Amino acid sequence: MGRSIGGVKGATFGEVFAVKEFRVLFGSFALLVGGDVIKMLALSVLVYARTGSPGLSAAAYMAGWLPYILGGLFLLSLADRMRPRALMVAGELIRAVTCLLLAFAGLPVWVMLALVLVTGLFSPVFLAARMAMLPEVLPGDGFVLGRSMLNLASASAQIVGLAVGGAVLAVTG
Repeated sequence: MGRSIGGVKGATFGEVFAVKEFRVLFGSFALLVGGDVIKMLALSVLVYARTGSPGLSAAAYMAGWLPYILGGLFLLSLADRMRPRALMVAGELIRAVTCLLLAFAGLPVWVMLALVLVTGLFSPVFLAARMAMLPEVLPGDGFVLGRSMLNLASASAQIVGLAVGGAVLAVTG
């Protein structure tokens, strides 16, 4: 891959994005992060609308991110014991069911927060499965560049997710 620098051949962005599997991982990861940001913003606004409490609204927003700490500490080894593709599919199904329940089930606030906390515990496992696929998809220098692109996608998707969520709130009131 790529050009030779001091006798060492480096990967290029074009070569990394030429790999179909990486494009799928990259796109799905950007959608996942952006979707999570929109979900947590929508949940915090919903909690505020129901309770009028800024504190509960802030807790609702953080409920989606705090489980990463505990899940990362205690459950991350599951990613090494299971097949990455199966974990990725399971993660997306759990995420979809959670979002559907939050949007349409009319759950009480405490149940919504508990649901987000419990399902969020497994998010680091699903993320680790996605990252475990990367060396298979992009060997050598491609892996390093691909990992950097996923980090960039994460940061960008958070910003875009907040912008989209804010725009939806501005339009819908």
